[in-house]
Amino acid sequence: GKQETLMSQQVLLLIAAAPLVALAGVRSGLLPHASSIPFWYLLLAAPFREEALFRGGLQQHLLTRSWGNRPLLRFSLANWLTSICFILAHLPFQAGRSLTVLIPSLVLGWLFERTNRVLPCMLLHSWFNLCWLSAASFSRT
Repeated sequence: GKQETLMSQQVLLLIAAAPLVALAGVRSGLLPHASSIPFWYLLLAAPFREEALFRGGLQQHLLTRSWGNRPLLRFSLANWLTSICFILAHLPFQAGRSLTVLIPSLVLGWLFERTNRVLPCMLLHSWFNLCWLSAASFSRT
């Protein structure tokens, strides 16, 4: 119905905005201009592994807690805690730039809570990574 249409429009907006956000992030220096991590890993392995662990595991578990669904700044506490763990997991690879994964993580957590499915999160995560890699490549030329 109306809720699914609104969510579909919001997801399409996220998909459409991601390349511009990635380009702005790379150009401003918030996002790195290159990665030492292999391309295939960033597009396939990382999104699928991370989303299975963080959304399908941790966030799903936290949502079963009585406080997990409580909102804080429009996102559930479960989403915030999962996103903090997501940042911590990126620290070894991104150091000070690991905070840049907060907003994408909250978006992926939001999508998980709306669909109750991990696959859409995996696909969107891959898209976010592809946008970043493309923006970094474009900015080098």
